[in-house]
Amino acid sequence: MKHEEDYDEQLPDSLIGELKTADKPDSLISAKVDRTIARLAREQFSPRAERRRLRAPVWYAAAASVALALFLLQIQLRPDSGSAGMYSDVDESGQIDIADVLALARRDDRTITQSELDAFAMHVVSLDESGDDT
Repeated sequence: MKHEEDYDEQLPDSLIGELKTADKPDSLISAKVDRTIARLAREQFSPRAERRRLRAPVWYAAAASVALALFLLQIQLRPDSGSAGMYSDVDESGQIDIADVLALARRDDRTITQSELDAFAMHVVSLDESGDDT
């Protein structure tokens, strides 16, 4: 009995080729997707020092913005002797009187004319309780 000879262990080449292609797994991940995933993984697991270096300019900009805001707020809230116009407490005595007119006249300020000084003096010594010239 020659049963072993009846079985041919050699398959046709066309069938072997089809089986090999059918046995290959389909490529679910393309090379582009693979590169993208690798790049994202490198970014996710990069050293923290590198991330801190990237965040530092953001903190510097935020600190500079806060410092600038505080500086501008301080300038805005600072009392200015000329903020109330020429009729203000020039000598900072707490009241507007003829001493303010004299202090303004002693200043080396060429923008104030004699007629403005006279008007200030008239305003200060007026007998009207409201202090208005009108």
